[in-house]
Amino acid sequence: MRCNEVKRLLSAYFDGELPADKSIEVKDHLRSCRNCAKELESIEKIHRLMGAFPILEAGPYFESQVIERIEGEKRKRRFSLGLKLAISFALCGLMLFLITLRYLPSGDVTLETTPVLNTYIQEYIETYSGHIGRSNPGLIVSVSSLGETSR
Repeated sequence: MRCNEVKRLLSAYFDGELPADKSIEVKDHLRSCRNCAKELESIEKIHRLMGAFPILEAGPYFESQVIERIEGEKRKRRFSLGLKLAISFALCGLMLFLITLRYLPSGDVTLETTPVLNTYIQEYIETYSGHIGRSNPGLIVSVSSLGETSR
């Protein structure tokens, strides 16, 4: 048997959980290999030290307290995730608003048209001015302002 396999089986060997044939193989290897024998001694020491500690019994409410703390941590994480998402969306909205403000035109906006388009618009307004006034009496169209472009 090789050292790697013996080291993997040492804990089960110590606890007496190996089948008889494997146990004999491990025992034979331990007689001839000082490193693996030291490893077994370390396991024995750990078990002795652990045996020196008293066994503590959990209180009657231990389980419910542990579950309550776990649930509390879940709620905290859920809240913090929701808060982080809300802040992220708010910041994205603010950035979008600021970017939109940056690119909005300021002051008077003038419509530059060509003479052909001006003629067409004037003819259209003259033709349909009766319909526009009846359908939307609040609509005011200034034909004179369409003739010139300002820069």
